[in-house]
Amino acid sequence: LPHSYRAAESASSRGSPMGVLRDKNSLRTRLLLWSVPKLFFACSHLLFRSCRITYLDKQHEDQFLRRGEPICFAAFHQGMIYLPYHFRDRDGVIMVSASRDGDLIAHTMGMFGLRSARGSSRHGGDDALQAMIAEVNASRCSAGLIVDGPRGPAGIAKRGVILLARATGLPIVPGNWWATPHVEFGSWDRTIVPRPFARMVFAFEPAMHVPPDADDDAVEALRL
Repeated sequence: LPHSYRAAESASSRGSPMGVLRDKNSLRTRLLLWSVPKLFFACSHLLFRSCRITYLDKQHEDQFLRRGEPICFAAFHQGMIYLPYHFRDRDGVIMVSASRDGDLIAHTMGMFGLRSARGSSRHGGDDALQAMIAEVNASRCSAGLIVDGPRGPAGIAKRGVILLARATGLPIVPGNWWATPHVEFGSWDRTIVPRPFARMVFAFEPAMHVPPDADDDAVEALRL
């Protein structure tokens, strides 16, 4: 499942891993699109409900939720596995690869009540970002961006989240989490998955507000 979740991030430059979604009309593809989202959804609920989760400074997120106001949540690739569960049923839009493997991700995110803007920072990223901006401005929904995706460097934010906030007026709420014990994968982002009944800590930072007239220097300062 973690491999499937990550596959769309790199598929646009390397083609479909193992070719499992090469033919979108094949029986195998249809079975995958039907079964994997349901399996990931069920496993996420079972896993994260078993964990003891402590939130730090969650008021930085809750202040907007209490007023029914949308946010742009910014996170690193390493912790993406937990995020769909945390933001389930919140009427949000996220960026998903335009590749065929991205269809699998989009179906999976739909199980959590999240919409997908298709594209990546390598191929069609500008189109996907503009689609996210249009969706937020039209429906005033929340947005989520993995700021160091799709291929890193890990922990180094790109400017897309700043541009989205500038164009929509959404506050950026950064957050990150850790778990003990956990499994860490050997990918570039060192993706982590908590073990069942793990202790998790999810920490939030104060919201960042991007002025609508922020120039390139201001955008770069906020990115840093």
